[in-house]
Amino acid sequence: MHGRKRCWAVGTVAWVAIAVLGPGSALGAGPVRFADGQPDNDVQPSVLTPAQEAFMAKKLAMAAAIGTIGSGVGKSMGGAVPTFACEFDPCEDTPTWPPAGGPPASKVLLTKARQQNNWYYCGPASGQVVINWTRGIINGTDDGEATATNWRKQSKIAVWMGTTIAGTGGANLAAGLNNPNAVVKPTADWIYAYADIGTMHELYDKIVTDVAAFGMPLVLATAPHLSGAGVNFLESWPNVAPGAHHWIVIRGYDGPWGGSSPVIIRYQDSSAGYGGATGAFDDTISVIWQVSKWNQGGHVVW
Repeated sequence: MHGRKRCWAVGTVAWVAIAVLGPGSALGAGPVRFADGQPDNDVQPSVLTPAQEAFMAKKLAMAAAIGTIGSGVGKSMGGAVPTFACEFDPCEDTPTWPPAGGPPASKVLLTKARQQNNWYYCGPASGQVVINWTRGIINGTDDGEATATNWRKQSKIAVWMGTTIAGTGGANLAAGLNNPNAVVKPTADWIYAYADIGTMHELYDKIVTDVAAFGMPLVLATAPHLSGAGVNFLESWPNVAPGAHHWIVIRGYDGPWGGSSPVIIRYQDSSAGYGGATGAFDDTISVIWQVSKWNQGGHVVW
């Protein structure tokens, strides 16, 4: 259901009774916590400067335009590779938006998942995927501490994001991505900000704007698999994980809003050994919206 057979995972999940064994844990070594990488009550959006507020207002206007014009009819299932490697000219201006005929009906960024180092590092692991992407690093293993295949170690990104054993707050995650040595900006005024997801349609519009207009992934806060969730749980989390707050990377979408088939959202997870899996997955927009909405009201770094 909901595309749950269309996944591939770098890691595996090992269960012993109700305990989850972390990567490298020996049988009988004791339980390791579920991935739980966001503090409780993390609902304060990013505090922005006037210039940053102006940029986010511009992005919101771009997202709102999608709802007016719909999505382009030309469907492309091909992946994208980084098309920019600059922070200034020729990346000075906001992309022309919307393009003639509307945004592409599908676009996927060929990001590469990274395994989180511990149960509370899903934020830095997600940020590492985003940073690597903008730096043209789309290969290598899922090792978050490998210096040869990461722009910066996951542990360094955790410092940028102020990550603690309580996890990574959304505003801090955005600030870490905005570190001058983190992402390569697609435009000179680009920033990431922590914000409400809004309605399901508004979340879709945010995803299309970042992925199709700017070539940038998003980082979504989720409750990956609550008790009684029905079909509304992440493909990467097949088992119930009560109370977990978890970050994932949104890297693409497949389908126009209001089409004959459900919109599919492509994402990457980092949680192998901590209740989920590491790799690339997909779920419908309704599932993605609901697992975020159930997580402290629904928030995204975009």
